[in-house]
Amino acid sequence: MPTNDPQPTIFPYRLSEQMQIDLPSLVSQERALLDLLGGPFPERNNDFDGFTRVLDVACGAGSWALEVARAHPRLEVIGLANQQVLVSSASARAAEANLKNARFLLLTGEQRPQLPFPDEYFDLVNTQYLHSWLRADEWPDFVDECWRVTRPSGSVRMTEPERGQSTSLAFTRLEDLFLQAMHKTGQCFSPDNRHIGAANQLVYLCQEAGWTEITRRAAITDYGKMGDLPEKPFSRIQLYTRTFQPLILQQGLASAEELATLMQQVGEEMESEDFAANRFLITVCGHKPGTREKLESDAQQIGATRKI
Repeated sequence: MPTNDPQPTIFPYRLSEQMQIDLPSLVSQERALLDLLGGPFPERNNDFDGFTRVLDVACGAGSWALEVARAHPRLEVIGLANQQVLVSSASARAAEANLKNARFLLLTGEQRPQLPFPDEYFDLVNTQYLHSWLRADEWPDFVDECWRVTRPSGSVRMTEPERGQSTSLAFTRLEDLFLQAMHKTGQCFSPDNRHIGAANQLVYLCQEAGWTEITRRAAITDYGKMGDLPEKPFSRIQLYTRTFQPLILQQGLASAEELATLMQQVGEEMESEDFAANRFLITVCGHKPGTREKLESDAQQIGATRKI
């Protein structure tokens, strides 16, 4: 029956549900990211002393979690992935390395943004590339969830990519199509569809959730001739674009033939001596005040209010 009532916007797909996974390449990229950022928790000099349990959300092939578990055998490390192939692969890697303190769980789309853990369960919640999981309107609730499952005096650490620059017109066109697809699935913050926008919102989201002592660090991933991945330059571009081409196809923004032509043009343009392509990475960390810290903060706020 026709109705004049506003209908909810339906977003049937997420980037993470359409991504093609090449496990060896993913492990390679995760290792390169750890090296680029200076380890699993460089904001604390990779010091996990005093921690008993940490969570890695969107853990991919599990490299971050396994790195922490290997260096800190008394620490319980839990990784969450959204595809069974990732959970199985990470679990197999943990078993092969005899890391009994690491385990990996499947978090389905219906469970986001809720985390299936008790309150104040973790000393650190680490997340990476959540833009592929979450829609823009789900981020505030998810950051609140990170707060809920983190113990007083614990931390949150979030790393998100943002569009960089390229000398290749074809590569730029591929990224344009990717961001248009992300906009159609509701996963972009950017008002002009030219950026993902999640990295730019991390500080604000953490502040709104109550995190304090917030820090922000930036890094650059190079897909050009000086790239930080072990593959050759064109292979780096292929690995990157492979993750989002299925979403472009699903959203009807280009045909498989058009994407193949663009990739061929990228290969040709990469032969130029001045070719360059990169992406930015932003990592934001926040602290959850302990009980004593919170009482002192509340007292200061009450005192300030009385003075007014």
